[in-house]
Amino acid sequence: MIIIKDHINSSEETTNRLQSSYNELQALNATISHEIKAPVRAIDGYARIFLEDYGDSIDNEGTDLILNIRTICSDTLTLINKLLDYTHFAEAEPIQEAIDLSLMIKDVFNELTLRYCDNKAIKLNMDKDIPFILADKILIKQVLINIISNSLKFTSNKEVSVITIGYEFKNDENIFYIKDNGVGFDMKFSENLFGMFQRMHSIDDFEGSGVGLAIVKKIIQKFGGKVWITGEVGKGACVYFTIAPQYILK
Repeated sequence: MIIIKDHINSSEETTNRLQSSYNELQALNATISHEIKAPVRAIDGYARIFLEDYGDSIDNEGTDLILNIRTICSDTLTLINKLLDYTHFAEAEPIQEAIDLSLMIKDVFNELTLRYCDNKAIKLNMDKDIPFILADKILIKQVLINIISNSLKFTSNKEVSVITIGYEFKNDENIFYIKDNGVGFDMKFSENLFGMFQRMHSIDDFEGSGVGLAIVKKIIQKFGGKVWITGEVGKGACVYFTIAPQYILK
């Protein structure tokens, strides 16, 4: 009887510690969320004011750039809310909507390459057979942003950056891939790259927080998929991810 009672007390203590840790994590997430949301909202507010006060003085291209800033701000705020929702409601199902993945890839690529103002040659090769998918637009866009931005970052020292994006159905799996001709990495580190704050290269060589691929993995798992990466030093890298059959529209 004493043994059983001690076991129950031990279980209750463990449960209480886990609940306390969870509550602290929730509070930390809320704080971080607020600290991120505030500057994003400020950027959006300045962009809105600029359009209201000076919209008639700029050309269509300038207006489009400001509108793109507002769109990115909106997507960022939405993403923060969704990631917080996943923390609060681990079992919550993402929104499912039809996505033209080819069009989204082009939009993300164009958004990301806007920052390269030195007329650097950046080439996008894309498979024509990429299927539509049934998924959450904000989350899938974040997957593409994280992977493609890595590809652009790690090809920044190349005369011509080449990003190749494709799809294949192999071994009963819907496999998507994003390949680059960048600096690559040593494959012995590949298993660690999807952990939080894990990096391929020194921060002195390439900027970044080391959380992008961890976010990719978390999102892809929401759609029944998996993620892996291959690479070779000096010859580039390729990120693969799968999506479960029920989310593929053909």
